Amino acid sequence: MDKLLYIILGGAATLLVLVLGSALVSRVFVSRYKRKLIKTISKESLPSFSREQITSLPAPVQRYLLHVISENHPAIRYAVLEQRATFRHGPERPWFRVKAREIISGMEPGWVWDAVLIHKGGIRRTAKLSYVQGEAHGHIKFLGAFTTQELHGPETDTSMLFRLLSEVVWIPTAFLPTKTLRWEPIDDATAKAVITDGPTRVSAMFHFNQDNEIERITTSDKYRDHKSGFEQASFTMVCSSYKEFDGVKIPTQVDFIWNLETGDFDYGHFTITSARYHYA
Repeated sequence: MDKLLYIILGGAATLLVLVLGSALVSRVFVSRYKRKLIKTISKESLPSFSREQITSLPAPVQRYLLHVISENHPAIRYAVLEQRATFRHGPERPWFRVKAREIISGMEPGWVWDAVLIHKGGIRRTAKLSYVQGEAHGHIKFLGAFTTQELHGPETDTSMLFRLLSEVVWIPTAFLPTKTLRWEPIDDATAKAVITDGPTRVSAMFHFNQDNEIERITTSDKYRDHKSGFEQASFTMVCSSYKEFDGVKIPTQVDFIWNLETGDFDYGHFTITSARYHYA
């Protein structure tokens, strides 16, 4: 009996060491890429937002920017977002909860996402994702200890660069044209954005409503996990519930939808609970 007890205690101790060690590795991952991201953000003096900066943009983009930020608002270097969400992996799969914090650059393309995924019964996974200096990296761990998925490679780079492009709705001064971002007019309610970062290029259609808000974003430049591989598919992000944080109006509710041949698959509902903007 004593021997069995020692074996059980030894196994429990080993599991605890693995959990704590992996949690430390995850924290190091997040800290490393946060520092790396902040270092990439230029310290050059930036002009405040003005009408003169947007005269070359498509008309609906101009109206949107004038609606969500006021003239003379300082350019945003980066934002820190607190997020809550529900997700599911398939139409018949259960929903799970997500709590996350994200840092997203308003200048050079980049973001870092630190999340906890909470499943039925309180079972948890952690997700640490980043896109910094043209490369996406990340992992998902069961109980924060056992890696279930590593994320990297060209498909991940493409999907994560699109994620950045779509998430500039939360940092709107990043809509201004740069060496990586350009806009193409489509019609009075639609504009196309193209972002190029090194060898990776993605585009998306931005659809605006009569209130001069972005109503939805659509693209085919995104990949979904499918049967242990990647499958390129059409995607829609629906934006709603605009609220103001520090003088910036942003959608606080976004819904993620895969537009598949078999029909639309609604797989994520995302809420912004806090947005802090950094200008210096």
